[in-house]
Amino acid sequence: MMLTVSNLSICTKRTKEVLVHSVSFSVGNGETLGLIGESGSGKSMTSKCIMKLLNPRLFDQTGSIQWNGREMLTVKMSELRDYRGRQISMIPQNPMTAFAPMLKLGKQVEMGFSLKGQTEKMAFRKRFAAALADVNLPDARKILGSYPHELSGGTLQRVMIALTLLQRPKLIIADEITTAVDAASEYLILNELEKLKKSGVSMIVVTHDFGVAAKICDRVAVMKNGEIIETGKTKDVFTKPQHEYTRQLVQASVLFQEGLC
Repeated sequence: MMLTVSNLSICTKRTKEVLVHSVSFSVGNGETLGLIGESGSGKSMTSKCIMKLLNPRLFDQTGSIQWNGREMLTVKMSELRDYRGRQISMIPQNPMTAFAPMLKLGKQVEMGFSLKGQTEKMAFRKRFAAALADVNLPDARKILGSYPHELSGGTLQRVMIALTLLQRPKLIIADEITTAVDAASEYLILNELEKLKKSGVSMIVVTHDFGVAAKICDRVAVMKNGEIIETGKTKDVFTKPQHEYTRQLVQASVLFQEGLC
């Protein structure tokens, strides 16, 4: 397995509130795992822990996160540059807050990739334009010359996907990336995820939307109150859920899709 999470627990240092309790799962090469559940179930907290984004002064993190056999919970901060982005990349939930509001996107991207010299910047912009075209955003000049607030949430989300593609990570964590977009943008974003899946990239899709999980994920892990209560192949879990909570979520999703609630 590329990623193996074992007995991961997260609690706040000040109040000792347990946010994630003894979570275990794995992701294989070319596999897509869905972390599904209601808001506050611990999905995003688990993902941030994998990405080493939780402040160790605020959170206690115990258990194990093995990335290709290497323990990541104890890795030094100075070693994260080769881990985040290049090995594992995260597409955040809210693209509107992922970019600085006072800088144009082109400038931000150049700063983020530490580009130096006009030749390097021009070569990068050419590569970035190709990545934007791959996610159905052909007008790279307009996008790079825009401030974040001048673009829609769906467009910004696809910009984030393009940035992820540029880094060519081995594992992508997609955190609720269809939540804040309209139906048309959701359709385009899911198509991009399917392309990534077919290209052999491993993914963790964090979502509360069973439709998204059914479309993309090979396996799912259902979370409730910081714990994983059921795991299995997506079709098996959705058609024959074993836990009462999972049955309720599946039923609620079916009713919503049928327009009965």
